[in-house]
Amino acid sequence: MAKLEKQEVQKPSWSTWWENRLLGWASLVLVLAAILAWWLPRGATGVLDLVGDDARKVLTFTLFMIGRVAVTPIFLMKGQAYLALLSFISAMTRKILFRRVEETGAGAQRSFVLARFASIVVYTLGLTVGLESAGLNLNSLAIVGGTLGIGVGFGLQPVVANWVAGLVLLVEAPFRIGDRIDVGNTSGVVVRVGGRSTWVRTYDNEVIIVPNSEFTTHRVTNWTVDDPRVRLHIEIDVDCSSNLQQVKDSLVAIAKRHPDVLPDPQPEAVLAAMGDSSFNFYLRFWTIIRDHDNYALLSDLYCMVIDEFAKQGIVMPYPIQDINVRSVDSPLVIKEQKAS
Repeated sequence: MAKLEKQEVQKPSWSTWWENRLLGWASLVLVLAAILAWWLPRGATGVLDLVGDDARKVLTFTLFMIGRVAVTPIFLMKGQAYLALLSFISAMTRKILFRRVEETGAGAQRSFVLARFASIVVYTLGLTVGLESAGLNLNSLAIVGGTLGIGVGFGLQPVVANWVAGLVLLVEAPFRIGDRIDVGNTSGVVVRVGGRSTWVRTYDNEVIIVPNSEFTTHRVTNWTVDDPRVRLHIEIDVDCSSNLQQVKDSLVAIAKRHPDVLPDPQPEAVLAAMGDSSFNFYLRFWTIIRDHDNYALLSDLYCMVIDEFAKQGIVMPYPIQDINVRSVDSPLVIKEQKAS
C-alpha cells in the first residue's frame, strides 16, 4: 500500500518538467545577479547606470500606475526575477520538508500535504514582503477581499466548503490512497485525494468523483483503516423440524472448506431469531477484504449451503400463509378439473 501511496502523490510529468525549468531559470537569475553585482562599477548606483540614456528612458517609461507606484519595464523585470527566486525557495522548502517528514514514518501522503502547505506559507509570506517593499498599499486589498467574501456567500460557498473539507481530510487522513470505503451510495477504493474532490474507483471499475464535503458531513465506513480483515455473514433459514446442532455443525464445516475464509478467528453459526415457520441462522466468518467486492465469496457459500443441506436432508422452508375465510356473500363453488 505504501508503494501505491507514493505513486499517487507523485506529480505528473508535465508538472515535473515545468518545475525543473523554473528551478533552472531561478538558478540562472541568481548567477547573473551575482555576476552583475561583482562587475558593477564603483561609481554606479544601480543597474541603470550601466546602460545609455535611451535605454534608461525605455526601462523607466511609466506603463501605468498602481496607486502611487509607477509600473515600468524595469519594475516588471525586477518583479519577475523576485517571483522566480521566491518560487525557487518555495520549491526547495517543499522538497526538503517532504524528505524530512517522510523519514519520520509519517507516510507519503501526509508528508506531501505538510510540505505543500509549508511551501504555500513561504510563498505567501514572500509575496507579501515583496509587495510591501515595492510600495504597494495592501490595505487597498481589503476591498477586493470584501468583494470576494460576497461572492463566496452567494455563489462560491460550495466550492469553498469543498476546499476546506479537502484540507481537513488531508491533515486528519481518515482514509488513505488504497483504502476501501463506503460513503453514501458509493463503495470502492480511494485512488486520489485532491483539494476539492476525492476519486473513488468502484468495484465496477468506474471512477466516482466525490466532493470532499460529503466526507465531512456524512458517515464514512473505512474497511481497511488499520486491519484488512473484515467479518461478514450470510443468513440461512431452516425448517422448524430441523436438528439445530446438525445445522450449526454443517454451516461451520462449509465455511471452513472455503479457501477465502480465515481459520482464525474461526467461523461460527448462531441462531439469530425464530421466525413464524423457520429458524434463522447467521453464518459469521472472517476474510481479507479484496480489491473487488465480496459478493463472489457470499455466492459461493450460499451455493455450498444449498448443496450440503440437500445431501443431509435439511429442509429450507418456503413461505407459508394460512387464509381464513369468515364470510362471503355467495357460496363458494369448488370444481375439480380432470386431467385430460
